Amino acid sequence: MKEKNMRYKFYREHKYISHRCNEFERLIATTDFSKKKEFDIVEEEFEDLMNLLKRHAEYENDSLHSLLKIKNSAVYKNIEKNHEGLEKQIIFLRELLNKISNSISDEDKIEAGYQLYLHFRRFNGENLIHLHEEETIILPELHRLYSDEELKKVEAAFYATMTTEELIEMIEELFPHMNPDDWAFFLSDIKDAVPEKFMEVWPRVKFQMDEKQQEDILRKLNII
Repeated sequence: MKEKNMRYKFYREHKYISHRCNEFERLIATTDFSKKKEFDIVEEEFEDLMNLLKRHAEYENDSLHSLLKIKNSAVYKNIEKNHEGLEKQIIFLRELLNKISNSISDEDKIEAGYQLYLHFRRFNGENLIHLHEEETIILPELHRLYSDEELKKVEAAFYATMTTEELIEMIEELFPHMNPDDWAFFLSDIKDAVPEKFMEVWPRVKFQMDEKQQEDILRKLNII
């Protein structure tokens, strides 16, 4: 299905992660932190986003960086240090959230909210650089050390642990932020890794695409 010069790509989900971080930045840019109802939304969205980033970092450390360690490649070390640095920033962001929650006056809440916005904006910027380095440093190193077939097995093992409902939920979250090539990549991997689950997944996710896009995907997957 893939062109000869197109290597297997990890990190496509970075498009979704970037969207979520930018969405949160816009949320806190417009929040009135003196209003508890608005602050509660920020707090809930923050924890949801941090859980997403934590799971993603763990996946990268456990599944991708481990491949580099096997081959005695050390390029992952700086990326893992970046993970640690971002985690320290997250701790500070939580402290700012607590400061907003514990402040008495509206003025103090609004000022602490402004500080939250400033520091999250910095976090978001540094995280974007981090995502860029993963795709321009880690990915080429994985391509150098492994064949596409070997890399594909990483995702296959991951999909094998997921239920049909989890696969559908993943696709529904990711696909609105991706292009048709990304759609074909994910669906091809799922089809090859867990064909019986793909047969349940496809009828429920195909409506995210128009009829022409559905036909193109099926051709790329050698179904028609």
